[in-house]
Formats: sequence, C-alpha cells, structure tokens
Amino acid sequence: MAALEFLLRFTSLLMICTLRSAGMPTPLVHRSPGFGYWIDALRGMSKILAAGTVNEAATRVQDAVRTLLRLHDDGPGKGIPFTNYKTLRDHLSHSGPVTPGLDEQVDAVVAQFWEVVADSLSAAYVEFKCDGPQKHPVLTWGNDRVDLFPFFYVTADGTWHVFSAFNQKKPSYVCFGDAKKSLTYPSSETTVSQLETLLSKRGKRDIQRNIFRDSTLRDLEAFKEKGSFLVTSYPTAEQDGQELSGFAIHWSQAVSAGTEDRCDHFRIGQDNRWEWRTDDGKWVSYSTFLRTIANLPVAARRLHWNLQDLENRLAKDERDQLGWECEVKLRPAMVTLKGSAHRGDPQIMRFEQLIDGLDNEVGAEREQTLLYFVNGEAGIGKTRAMLAAARERAGELAKETDPARIERPLFLYLSSNGRVLESLDEAVNNATSETRNLPDPVVKVLCRYGVVALLIDGFDELLGAGFQDAISALNPWLKELDGRGALIVSARSSYYENQFRESLEKAEEVGEKVRHSVAQMEKWTQQEVRQFLAESGVSEHEIEKIRREDRPLLELPFFARSFIEMVHQGSYTPHDSSTLMEALVENYLAREEEKLEFGEDTDRAILSREQIGEVFEYVVDFMVGNQEREAGLDELELSAAMVLGTEVDEQENKTHAHLRNRLQVLCGIEVSGASGDGKGRRFRFQHELFFDHFLAGLAIGYVKRGEHHSFHRLMRAVEWRSATTGRVAREIGPNDLSTALSGFAPATDGVGTDKPNELRERNLGSLWTAVIHTTGRMPEEGIKDVTFTDPIDLSGAPDLRSKFTRCSLSALTLPPGSDWELSLEETSIRTLTTARDCTDLSRLRGLRHRDLIEFHVPGRASCYRRPETLESLRKLQAGVVDDEAGETSEPMAVEAANHFLKNIAARMAGPLTLHAGNYLPDDQRLDWVRDYEAEWKSFVDTLLATELASSKSFSASGRKKIRIRLRIGARRILAKNSDDLRVQEFWRRRRGA
Repeated sequence: MAALEFLLRFTSLLMICTLRSAGMPTPLVHRSPGFGYWIDALRGMSKILAAGTVNEAATRVQDAVRTLLRLHDDGPGKGIPFTNYKTLRDHLSHSGPVTPGLDEQVDAVVAQFWEVVADSLSAAYVEFKCDGPQKHPVLTWGNDRVDLFPFFYVTADGTWHVFSAFNQKKPSYVCFGDAKKSLTYPSSETTVSQLETLLSKRGKRDIQRNIFRDSTLRDLEAFKEKGSFLVTSYPTAEQDGQELSGFAIHWSQAVSAGTEDRCDHFRIGQDNRWEWRTDDGKWVSYSTFLRTIANLPVAARRLHWNLQDLENRLAKDERDQLGWECEVKLRPAMVTLKGSAHRGDPQIMRFEQLIDGLDNEVGAEREQTLLYFVNGEAGIGKTRAMLAAARERAGELAKETDPARIERPLFLYLSSNGRVLESLDEAVNNATSETRNLPDPVVKVLCRYGVVALLIDGFDELLGAGFQDAISALNPWLKELDGRGALIVSARSSYYENQFRESLEKAEEVGEKVRHSVAQMEKWTQQEVRQFLAESGVSEHEIEKIRREDRPLLELPFFARSFIEMVHQGSYTPHDSSTLMEALVENYLAREEEKLEFGEDTDRAILSREQIGEVFEYVVDFMVGNQEREAGLDELELSAAMVLGTEVDEQENKTHAHLRNRLQVLCGIEVSGASGDGKGRRFRFQHELFFDHFLAGLAIGYVKRGEHHSFHRLMRAVEWRSATTGRVAREIGPNDLSTALSGFAPATDGVGTDKPNELRERNLGSLWTAVIHTTGRMPEEGIKDVTFTDPIDLSGAPDLRSKFTRCSLSALTLPPGSDWELSLEETSIRTLTTARDCTDLSRLRGLRHRDLIEFHVPGRASCYRRPETLESLRKLQAGVVDDEAGETSEPMAVEAANHFLKNIAARMAGPLTLHAGNYLPDDQRLDWVRDYEAEWKSFVDTLLATELASSKSFSASGRKKIRIRLRIGARRILAKNSDDLRVQEFWRRRRGA
C-alpha cells in the first residue's frame, strides 16, 4: 500500500508538471499531502486537462490518470475483504491483522496501477539539465517536453528525489536509487525558492489546522486503548476548492466490548469552526465528535438513574433521621449574580436561569474558565437545587439517541456525601463509576469543550473540614481546562471571600485563567415564607403564632420545611423559650434518645437527650481534630464514655455494653467499609446545621468553663459558619467574648505555617460580624487583628464608642448622626459607606483614604477616583491620616495607574478583552476603566512597552479585538519599590508621562 501511495504521489506530480509545461493553470500543492489528497488532486487536474488543448504528453498522462482513477474507484476486488483502498490502507497503517494470502492479493492488485503508469512512460525519454550538483529531469515525447523540476531532481550519484512535504520551513524529498537515506533535504536555494511558489501558502489556516490537530491528539489520549498509538495523516481536502485544512487520525478506542479501530477525519470549516466528518459524510462540530465517542446519551441515562437514587436516599434520610413525613414542593431558588470584576448592579434570577445561561457560556472560547460560586447559608437549599439541575439535565439528554442533536452540556454532580476525599479526580471517578465510559481523563476533555460541566456541591467539605488551599485542589483541573469550560461550585456563604479568592490571588498564573462570578443564593422573603407554609397546609392561625425571633429562620428552606413537620406533629410550642433551631435540635435528640432505651420493659434511656447533646459536642471535637465531617464508632463510644464518666473497655458493666450495641442505630451511622464487624461503620450528622450547632455548643462550654485555650484551639482549627457564630454571639455577647479572646495570641500551637493564623483571623471576623449583627454593639476596648470578609454594618449603633486596630475590612457602613466615635489604627477598608445624606464624619479618625476603592454617601455621591474621594472626606471633616499637609500630588498618569491596578487586583480581572487601537474595554465588567478613561490607552501601552503585559489578537465579530494579559500580578506591579526592573521602568515612564 505504501507503493500505491507513492505511485499516486508520482502520478499527481507528473500531472502538475504536464499542466505547467502546457501553459495551463495548476493548483497549489498541499504542504503535507497524503493518500486522500492525491486522489482528490488527480480528479481535479483531470478536469482541467480535459478542458484544454492537449499534446501527446498531456494525452498519455491524461489516459493514465483516467485508468488509475477507475481502478481506484472499482476497489480492491472480491478477494480482498475491504470495499475500497482507503479502508484497506487505514487498516494496514493502523497495524490491523493480516489474513493469510492478503499480501499476495494486494501485491497483484497494486501491480495493475504500476503497469498503467509504466505504459504511459514507455515512449518517453529522460533528459537532464545540469544545475551544479543537481540535475533537473525533463521527460520528452517527441517534440513535447515536460520539466519535472522542482518536484523531482537527481543528484550526481544518480539518486532520484521526489517531493514529500514542506514542514518546519524546509522541504523534504523521498529518494531512491543508490542513496542510503529514504528522506533527504535539498541544499539548493533554487530548489527551495521555486518549490515555494508551487505550494499552498503557509498562513493562519495552516497554523490553525496544526493547533486543531495537536488538540485532537491530546484529547484522544483520554479515549484510546492503553498502549495503542495515534497516527496522523492528511488525506482530506475541502470539496469546494478552498484552502486545505483537513487531517485524519487513525486510532484504537477502548470500548465496553473491547477495542474499536477508527479513522476519523477533521477539518476547519467556515468561521474557523472545528469539524468532524460523520460516517455518512456530513461535517459536524468537533463537540459532536466528542459526544459520539463518549456515547453521551448512554452516560446521561446511567447518571440519571444514579441521581434519582441519590434524591430518593436523601428523602429517606429525612424520614428516618428527622421524622419528616409531609410531601411538600419547595419554591424555586433565587440567586443574585455579580461578576467579580464588576461594580454595577447585580443580576437577580432563578437558579434555573443561571443554569440556562451557563449553556451559552460553557462552550465559548474566552481563554478563561467560567467559575460560578453558588454561595448560601447552610439550609438554604444549595444541594437540592444543584442535584435537581443535574438530574433534570441528565434525564433530558438520556432521551436523545443521536449525539449530533445534543446541544446542551451534561452536568456531572459531585459530592463527597460527608466523606473526605483525596482529590477532585477521586470525586469524579466516584460519581461516574457506574457509567463505565466517563473516567476522570475523559471528563476533563469533555469539560474543556463544554460537553460536560462540573457541579461541585459543598466544595468546602469535599476535601476535608480543615482543607485550606482551594487552588491546590482545583489547579490540576483549571490547567487541564486551559481557559475553557465551566465549573459550578457550591459552598457556604463566606467560603468565596474567605479562602478561594485569597488563594486565587496568590496563584497569579491560575487566577488569570479563571473568570469567576458569585451567585449568592437568596433567602425567601417573608411573603414567600407565608405562601409556602399556606401551600403546605399550615393554617393562617398557626402562621400568626410564629415567634418574632423564629421568622428570619423560616427564610431558609430547611427551617421552613422543619417548621411544617413540627406543626403537623404538634411539637411546635410558640410560648416555649427555645428558638426554632433549638426546637429542631431538641426533636433530633429526642429521636436519638428513643433509640438508646434499655429495652421493651422500660422507657428509661441509657443517655438523656442532654447527655446525647454533650456526646455530639465531643464527637464534633473529634471531627475537628481529624479534619473530617464523620467519626468512627470508636470515637462515638469514647465520647459517650466521657459523658458518663466511665472507661470504654468496662466490659463487666451491662449498661455500657448495651450502649455500645445501641450506638450503632444512631441517625447518621452508615457503612463505609466492607467489613461486617462494625469497624467500617461511620457516623455523620444528617445535616451540616447540626454540626454547626454542636460546634457552637462546644465553644460556648469552653468559654463558660473558662477554658479559653481550648476555645482558641477551635478558632484555629475549623471554619466557623453563620449558624455557629450566630449561636455563640447570642449566648456569649461582646464583653464576655472580649474577655475570652484577650489572651488569644497569634502563635500557632507550634505549627510551622501561617495558615492557622489566617483561619483564626477569618473566624474572628465572622464571629465579630455576628456579634455586631446580633447585638448592634462593639466592645469598648475595640477589635484587634481581624480580617472581615463580610460587610460590617454599624448603622444600628448610633452611640458607638470603639476602634479597629490592625484590621482589614472589605466594607464598612457607618452609624447615622454624629454622636459616635470610631478610631482606625493601621486598618484598611475597601468600601466605605456613610449614613444617608451624611454631613459630618468628624468622629471618624485614623482613616487611610489610599486603601479605599469605593466611597459612598447615599443620596449624594459615589467616589471611585482617589482625589475625589479625598476631597469628599475633607468636606465631611473625616480624620484622614494619609492626607499630610503640603503633600505633593501625584501626576495624573500615576494616579490612574494606581487606580487601574488596584481594581484589577481587587476584582481579579483576568485577561482583558479590549478593542484594538484605542484599547477600550469590550467587557462591561471593566466599567471602572471609565474613571480615568483618558489615561487608559497610555497605561496599556506602558504595560506592553515594559513587558509587564502581552497582547494577542483573536477572531471576533465586529471590530478587531485583542486580549491583554499581565505577566505578573497587579499587586506586584503596585509595589513601586520592587526589585523587578520592569516594574521600576513602568513607574518611571508613568511619572514622566
């Protein structure tokens, strides 16, 4: 078959030379031609020759070509089990099995082709024109001459050289004769220069084709049979005469039945679309190819079964562990979406609309992976919303039989289900284990092209309760996605600000490849709560009896659902002093108490519900120490023994022996191992709210007993969420909390890392935020060394007397009036908001205005430029400490550069999409550029000139666009005393601008 391909190459080149010698138009030759190309070329040139005036040479070559094409179209014949030569060639090229006698049969068939070509040349003579060490061959038929150079040449030793390809800026030739090498490279500049004029031009289309080819080879590594090879050829040409952009890949796919040998053809279609040729010859999108080889409808069907089973198990857990019996339908979840780089009004939408919007984004090429953080308090319905979205999408795609008709991504729902996993890859493999055709490497490829999108539920829980570095978990995936695809990650409300955003800022290279937006899941309004309760059978009379302090809790679906059950079961008593959360926990403990009774002859429990609560607090302590959200039976037994004041191995005591047996029926006990001895059984709380509640109880107990060191340990060991901080704030209060924290040194219990300090500062911020929100007060002695990631609202503290020392605040709202005092010492604030129509800030002291990105006076003005912010603060008589008298104002170019870089850093704007020429943004998220619009172009020019940024043009509709990417982080450029020479030169130029 190699001989046949060479013969087609030889004849095609002979045909081109014949057309040139006859003065007829000739097509440009592909730079990397293959089997299919030569057949297409022969067909096209045969038509050209038939339309022109022919001589003897042209007639002989034309006759030979017609015969060769007929033999090719007739196929190998009945004795060979292949319908055409292309299939036969692909089979042999891919090391397919050779049946006995096939060699001889193929040799006999190919010999017919050789006889045709030999006969056409039988009357021709060869002459040579000398050109240094090379001789240029010329075929003559009587008076007709056909110059074969530069596709053929002969060296001094008599070796013939036939054009093969032109890659890497140099041509290669196949040689035969006395030469030992089979592939050579001509040294003659004349040969190279003349050949260049006869080949297709090297341009963007060739570059794009090679990018497409390399990407496809990379993708197929995930699908191919282990140990097999990927073989590339260039057999296809576009049939409409456009510039060639096709290639084929021969490979073996690992399928359920074994191995399937394939040869797939690809090309670049209109608008640079990557395309694949189906078995019936249609050109479809490359993503359709991926859906086809992944057998996506079958995978969707299996995932749908799994997700239905998961939803059924969640409902069973609620019945068994919480006693829920009512069938209710939850209202659609609402989210507020705001891009991280945008300061405009947020978008409010249903969760389903967020998902639908993802369909349009997931396959787009933007050089940034789209990352949504779906944030919300525990109990707000994140799991239900994400699980329902994944199940509904899987069910929709499972109904389709043709992958080509699938246009929306499959959602892969990931959850640790309470168990700590080693990596995100493990979570993917767990979720797809029963599909059998979506292992982790395949999922990464499908995500890269928008065929699949990951929905990661409870990302903060997935890799362990104490897991701090979010980027180290996502980094492998973000690198594989290479700026494409989408991830939806749900986590507690503060997780984005507290951990991921912080680690993303540190990982500059990864951060630039992520475009992230926060989708804050909203609580229900009181009107929605009333409507939901009424629809679920709660009478108006029962609704009116709800305690004032319980009404905000009902805005969380979990509590609204719990309240319905309490009403129907008669366990809600509005005149009781306990809150709804406490009543829910009380019911939870009462159910556990029933399971720990001595036996049928008595209703006395081994542990009272108060003692069970203490047991759970000890269990939480074990979970915190192990950085998990589950505990083994040994730890459960030890916790019970500690409450009872006995030893675990006290075998002679029948009470405790019975307790060990009964502990295995507690809610949340599940088998996580294969052993039947109970050692594989693990305990976890039915809902994360219970973990938060008992964590708070543990912390409150430490404070009340004066065990401040243990209280400090908890602050360093685990993230405190709103349910924890809210309970601690209610039951401890600001003054007792200040006392408990008075000896809280920043040391890290001997751990040689600064991560515990970061966690401590965040927890302190969350705790003080809850105290301020709950009590409306701050301690008089002030707050020190705290990072506040959530906004601090002091509008309800008109008689405030306090201070912040060495703190960092994301946003601060000041009290109304002027009868308050607030001091700031070494404290930074990003966004400062006054009371409405504020006229006096003289009681605010120690403010550093250079840290401010936004300053708002509701009803009057909003300031984003530093000079305007400073002027407004001066008019309001604020105590600004970095407003030194006689300060030399910075040049506008420096002021603007500071403004731009601060916004890029604070809003984590990745590669900037700009209009070519004036560099104005093409992205509404960059609206802060307008603040110094006249300085923007020179700012970008300076970044490029000092090599602190790179630019890249890209194809887009409308005006030409470019992407600007910073080579180092914006915060590093802001450091004017940097040792980086590029940074020094940047600021020198800005000062001289």
